[in-house]
Amino acid sequence: MNSIITVVQCLALFLVAVATTTAGYTVTAEQSVSAAVPQPAAAALDEATVQGLYEGSFSENGNTERIEARLVACGKGTYKLFIRQPLEAKQQRIKAQLDGKAEGQAINLTGNTSAGPWSAVYRQGLLSGTGTIDASGKPGKFELRRVVRTSPTLGAAPPQGAIVLLDGKNFDALTKGRLRDGSEQQWQVGEDGGVLIPRGGMRTKAQFAGSFKLHVEFKCPLRPEARGQGRGNSGVYLPNGDEIQVLDSFGMTTYKGGGCGGLYAYKDPDAFDEFSLASAPPLQWQTFDIEYRVQQKDGKPMGKPRVTVWHNGIKIHDDVEVNHAAKVGGIFFQDHGNPVEYRNIWLLPLDGQ
Repeated sequence: MNSIITVVQCLALFLVAVATTTAGYTVTAEQSVSAAVPQPAAAALDEATVQGLYEGSFSENGNTERIEARLVACGKGTYKLFIRQPLEAKQQRIKAQLDGKAEGQAINLTGNTSAGPWSAVYRQGLLSGTGTIDASGKPGKFELRRVVRTSPTLGAAPPQGAIVLLDGKNFDALTKGRLRDGSEQQWQVGEDGGVLIPRGGMRTKAQFAGSFKLHVEFKCPLRPEARGQGRGNSGVYLPNGDEIQVLDSFGMTTYKGGGCGGLYAYKDPDAFDEFSLASAPPLQWQTFDIEYRVQQKDGKPMGKPRVTVWHNGIKIHDDVEVNHAAKVGGIFFQDHGNPVEYRNIWLLPLDGQ
């Protein structure tokens, strides 16, 4: 009988132990079994909605300044954060680069400057952190939210007298490069009117000898794991053969003149600090507005053309003489094996202006 009582008492003690209260909640035997079942992993952050431009303020010793940051997706959950003051700031004294990795629904980033350490956390659309801009001072704090800047000329309608080169509906003004079998690709048009650059590129049928204004809208793909020239590469070739580079240069460095808006391989954009500050993030429509000026004699181009270029409304080249001599030629849009899209391309002749 005593043995039976002992067994019953032990069983009672075991059941009490199973219902132990831990960290403010009771874990029952049933809950313990379910807790052992593997739970689905939290959804990974969507790079397309996380990467982009962030704006806000930096506060230090009672002073507050506007800053902006470019959060760049670099593949496999890694990110870079470039902190700058806006272009219009008279003195660029806030500058930092942070590196980090996604952890669940957050990104933790750290970096160092000559003044001291920086750190930031992304969570639910907010970037917040601390940074030191004066080695003798205390760290300041910042808080930034994602914004979308739209080019002031995005969607600009062709003015009177303009030649429409691409509108997503009529393709009579352009030719496509032919495939190896001699056939020509079909035009691929997206829901937003974007036309995927065909293999071999696309070229205007018309030839141009004089001056003009050229409006181009383009969109680079998001290719997080690509680097340099593999990140949304294309280009706009002028009649004389000079190229204005198209590339995802949002927080990405490359060689001289190789970034977006660069006069290819010889001049960076004027709005430049390691990378193009005029560039929008990939997947966002951007604009080039190009003034191409040519001297003519007896109706024939002569000398070297000069260009003024605006990228997303920001002047990046101001009356710059380009490398190659003027000649009669068409406009060519380069295929570099990257799924870049174009739309709303038109040209306004400026002869006599």
